[in-house]
Amino acid sequence: MKHFKRNAGIFILLICMVFSVFVGCASSPETEGDISSSSEWMKDVAGETKLSSISIPGTHDTCTNHVGMSYIFQCQDTDVATQLRNGYRYLDMRLALSGKGDKQTLILKHNFSKCKKTGSLFSRALTLNDVLADVYSFLEEHPTETVIMCMKAENGKDDVVEVQKILYDAIGKNEDVWYLSNKIPTLDEVRGKIVLATRFEDKMNVGDSRSGMHFYWDDQGDRTIVDVPYAESSVNDTETLFVQDRYNYAVSDKINAITKSFEGCQASDESFFLNFTSTSGSGKVGHPKKYAKSINAYLNSYEWKANTCYGIVIVDFATRDIAENIYKTNY
Repeated sequence: MKHFKRNAGIFILLICMVFSVFVGCASSPETEGDISSSSEWMKDVAGETKLSSISIPGTHDTCTNHVGMSYIFQCQDTDVATQLRNGYRYLDMRLALSGKGDKQTLILKHNFSKCKKTGSLFSRALTLNDVLADVYSFLEEHPTETVIMCMKAENGKDDVVEVQKILYDAIGKNEDVWYLSNKIPTLDEVRGKIVLATRFEDKMNVGDSRSGMHFYWDDQGDRTIVDVPYAESSVNDTETLFVQDRYNYAVSDKINAITKSFEGCQASDESFFLNFTSTSGSGKVGHPKKYAKSINAYLNSYEWKANTCYGIVIVDFATRDIAENIYKTNY
């Protein structure tokens, strides 16, 4: 029986890998809408507005449009450049060390699965520098915008100091395009720039002026249903972070958590509010695309209110219409 279970597990993984190849080779869908307005929606937001007081569309596991074992690990079907054109301004970056010595670099992963540059079976891994090139290009073309890049060390075995070193080496090549302070900025302070946020401790001790905004929170993978689905932590001594990231909830429970977070959103000039709409479900093997279909339909039917801050709403399989629903609440 043990041998049967082991062989069955191997068979399932092989099926997922074969399925990933065919899905990965498919073309990325484009959504309909006004590309120019989605590319420059921040130009209509007052410059003195704090970034935390703006409704911002974001993408979860941003770089997984091409990823190994896509049935389990794919969370997007558009690349970073398309996401930015579609209006998304928060990127969820999962970094991992690759290579050794002088050739060591940062690649993107989801869990243990590598994100890839293309959908080809033989594609190389997608690197941080690949993504930065797309973000720099977008900001050069659209200087009214800003992009929050939230960096997480995805591999728990990686030395965070090494991750930071390579990250700061990359930043140093274009440091004038970055906002690095651990303080919530106004929009005018960061137009045309990347805002650094980090989900790891400052092991290099670079200090608050260069560490990026501290986006740390306790893991919310517990399947227990709670009345208040979001939790509070701190950006710094005076500014707060609220996060809803119940990533192991069934779809109906996740929608309830999203709704409660919309209704209880505490985004303000002193508080960021991150509301993840993504889930891997309550089973043993997740299927993000299946769950996103139901959740995204809910987001498209939700009665969004104008002149209301919903914080940063972070979605799977992000489309332009969802982004528009979110950012138009700023007006």
